[in-house]
Amino acid sequence: MQIRTSRLSQLRQKLTGLSQLPPDLIAPFLAGDPFIKGSLYTLRRKCSKASCRCMRGELHASIVLTASISGKTRIWSIPQERLKEIRQSAKAYRRFRQARKELLKEISRRRSQMLSILAAIEKIRLRQP
Repeated sequence: MQIRTSRLSQLRQKLTGLSQLPPDLIAPFLAGDPFIKGSLYTLRRKCSKASCRCMRGELHASIVLTASISGKTRIWSIPQERLKEIRQSAKAYRRFRQARKELLKEISRRRSQMLSILAAIEKIRLRQP
């Protein structure tokens, strides 16, 4: 009986430990910094004026933000004075998504371990009528 109680106690401790997520996995979600969904890139294009340099291959360049909103790709021109802010916000979004992916992976890993522990606890505690 002592062995069963000891094993049950160990399993309960493991279960409690698994239910507590490390602070570094939760921290990215507690920050209040705004972020922007999308990617920045340089768009190069012709303006179609016959005498313009772009007709000789020197395309006009502008920095744009692209994002999928409600299933449609949208493009916004970004003024130079807001470029740093938008770049940081877009980077924050990518970090948030990466942290979300890591958190979900960890939760999934812990879930399978917790199910194994619960099965072991059930096996120990189950009695025949």
